[in-house]
Amino acid sequence: MGFIEYEKKGEIAYLYLNKPEKRNAIDSVMSDLFLEYLEEYKNDPQARVLIITGKGDKAFCSGRDLKESKDNPEAFKKKPLRGRLFNAIIETYKPVISALNGAAVGAGCEIALASDIRLARKEIKIGMPEAKRGMGATFGATILPKLISPSFAAKMLYTGKLVSSEEALHVGLVDELLDNQEQLMLRATEIAEEICECAPLSVQRIKETIWKTMDVPLFQALQLDIGPNVYESEDRLEGTQAFLEKRKPVWKGK
Repeated sequence: MGFIEYEKKGEIAYLYLNKPEKRNAIDSVMSDLFLEYLEEYKNDPQARVLIITGKGDKAFCSGRDLKESKDNPEAFKKKPLRGRLFNAIIETYKPVISALNGAAVGAGCEIALASDIRLARKEIKIGMPEAKRGMGATFGATILPKLISPSFAAKMLYTGKLVSSEEALHVGLVDELLDNQEQLMLRATEIAEEICECAPLSVQRIKETIWKTMDVPLFQALQLDIGPNVYESEDRLEGTQAFLEKRKPVWKGK
């Protein structure tokens, strides 16, 4: 079994961080595998939604494997996560759900931030302690203040303190809390199935629009035409016809 596992069940893909003995900390080998599977998901027309989670019950991901910085400093320097994993998650332009089965710390928190939907198990810890490690949390410092209160984001980042999943729900850092890992994965799959009922080109266009207009002034953003042209697609005709005929649409993704 690999340190990253990837599988598909119908239209839903699952990516598992599988190094529970090290709290799913990511080293260079794992980051390369992560990127390979993201690319596979991105290019697979049959895969509609990706769910990322961790193996074990202690951690979703405890961040970058800092031991690698001592044992293999060149690999650590040459393959920074911030410009690779997090951007790649966003730029799949297909939905990504993070199911936080345990602590999401540092890069683990940033993987969740790059995802479109974040679910978490109750009574876990989330945050970015980079300021306590002499690091920069570049991706987190960029995206977190856009997702939650800038002042709360600043407090998290400046102090490096972790917050509980209950507090994360309160501030909008996660979307739902589940009692245990089984319920977490069931809920993630349920949301993924709901997404799969929608037209794939529409979902892609919506995701691209969300991310690409995040910092664009409103009236400028409204003038943009982002993503695939769904208005001239076969699926638009099918969606209308299916609605009139009171049946489920059969999407072709074109």
